[in-house]
Amino acid sequence: MKNKDFLLSIALNIFLAYLWTFLIYLIFDFVKLKDNTLLFGIVLASIGTLLFAEVIRRVNPFIKYKITHPVKIAGFISFGLISIANLYWVNL
Repeated sequence: MKNKDFLLSIALNIFLAYLWTFLIYLIFDFVKLKDNTLLFGIVLASIGTLLFAEVIRRVNPFIKYKITHPVKIAGFISFGLISIANLYWVNL
């Protein structure tokens, strides 16, 4: 386990968090134009998030590590922090 793995995992997950936030905002901007926005938005956001999770799983070079591996945990934390920060910052 190297520092390079930690930094790569954090950088990759920060980038993916920005992409996921962008995807969610695109979906909700699209849904505003439709009828029954809440149900349609939740369904599309759920499907988009599941597809995005599958892409992340296949793109991530750290797939061979267990879920409790420190490199994976650092990636999850960076993804979560950036996603929460973006969702909070844009809603202000």
